[in-house]
Amino acid sequence: MKLLLAEDEALLAKNLSQQLSQQGFVVDCALDGEEALYLIEEHPYDLIILDLGLPKLPGLSVLQTMRSNQNPTPVIILTARNAWQDRVEGLKSGADDYVGKPFHFEELLARIQNVLKRTTPEAALDHSIQINGLTLNLESQRVVTDDGVEHPLTHTEFRLLRFLMSHPNKLLSKSDIMAKIVDQNYDRDSNVLEVYIRRLRKLIGKQRIETQRGQGYRFVAEES
Repeated sequence: MKLLLAEDEALLAKNLSQQLSQQGFVVDCALDGEEALYLIEEHPYDLIILDLGLPKLPGLSVLQTMRSNQNPTPVIILTARNAWQDRVEGLKSGADDYVGKPFHFEELLARIQNVLKRTTPEAALDHSIQINGLTLNLESQRVVTDDGVEHPLTHTEFRLLRFLMSHPNKLLSKSDIMAKIVDQNYDRDSNVLEVYIRRLRKLIGKQRIETQRGQGYRFVAEES
């Protein structure tokens, strides 16, 4: 899943980004409110962690703009403003949860998981995806092929295969795939996607990922 972390404390943002990445999330970072709002308008996110005290544009204004634009992406407010009035204002503006600083990462992670459980379709929260003899374990980030062999995946390989298997038989464009599996620092004109597609094909079989030249890729869910 892809998250946006809008936090102006650079060291905190770096540490949180690393910890969240280790949990299998793709993380984009914004250090001010204007950048956060731009990224929200340009990229699809599964959840946003939003500091209220952002420079250039306050986090509350970012949240209010999102909701006025009918953007339903769940938001967790992360801020040192821990007075009950601030919590109420944030929740009234459309936040889904509120975490006050200082905090333990485990608490933030638990709140992320709880919000995603409430806002993500139930099918997407299963512990595995099974299609045509292929099983992707969402907890261990390993794939089991139809011959019973289990293969560990890198974070990017896992995110790519999960995205493909979550849309069986659907043609997915390169831009749609890249938007979900990498952060905003990647060069989307590079051949990084092709590299990971080749790696997955070696693990699960070339026939499972079909290339539509000039259009994108399709995960084949049925045997021909």
